[in-house]
Amino acid sequence: MIDYHLHGNFCGHGRGSLEEYVSFAIERGFKEIGFSAHLPKIKNPDPYHAMPEEDLPRYVELVEELRGRYRERIVIKLGIEADYFEGLERVIGSLLDAYPFDYVFGAIHFLGDWHFTSKAGRGRYELEDPNEAYPAYFELVKLMIRSGLFDILAHPDAIRREGFIPDRSMTSVYRDIAGLLKQAGMAIEVNTAGVRRGVGGVYPEKAFLSACRAEGVPVTIGSDAHDPHDVGRDYDYAVKLLESLRISEVATYHRRRMTLRPLRDFFRDRADGNR
Repeated sequence: MIDYHLHGNFCGHGRGSLEEYVSFAIERGFKEIGFSAHLPKIKNPDPYHAMPEEDLPRYVELVEELRGRYRERIVIKLGIEADYFEGLERVIGSLLDAYPFDYVFGAIHFLGDWHFTSKAGRGRYELEDPNEAYPAYFELVKLMIRSGLFDILAHPDAIRREGFIPDRSMTSVYRDIAGLLKQAGMAIEVNTAGVRRGVGGVYPEKAFLSACRAEGVPVTIGSDAHDPHDVGRDYDYAVKLLESLRISEVATYHRRRMTLRPLRDFFRDRADGNR
């Protein structure tokens, strides 16, 4: 198996050392994992949401040390999850260019002062209008893709919650974003955190991933684990979704270069029909 979205204790809302994630992944039969701690927050730094900037060199050194120590047992990639903030592209890019990341997730967690993916922000869902929030969110996603800073779109429809759905269809928006991802050479993430965060399934919803499939946009897979016990959690949902859309490859990365590999390389039992 493969999991490209692992966090750890480099932010205030993550638990467990990076080595604990490695141990759990090995125990569960993973062939390849990638750490993607939150890049220091460029706007309004917040150690609960993302690591302080002074911790970034230590994070990079630790992932590289673990990669060397466990190289005979598992492949470990150095990733990062970076928030996109309009107008701060140059600052974000400079920070990303300073380190030898294998891949960079681009993410949107904020609409103005609303941190909608946080526990503290959940109450705002009762106050916000999805007909306004969805267009605002996806306009930021489009700007993020056009920035050219990122390799993978993280938790693509993270604004989504059960009962928080706009009145109009999002199909045309999904097609537009799929086209932009294809043009930018980016992948889209199938993220299983939605199953445990009140979404009713994985990120993105099937219609969104279907639009990306139609455009030939590659996929990565991640649990978005902030606790070692969540490595690979709810993967059955992800694999069933991929199978339903006849997606048979997964994007892997080295030094920000993508390689497409057969899903069967990582989920051989399922590919061989032993379910």
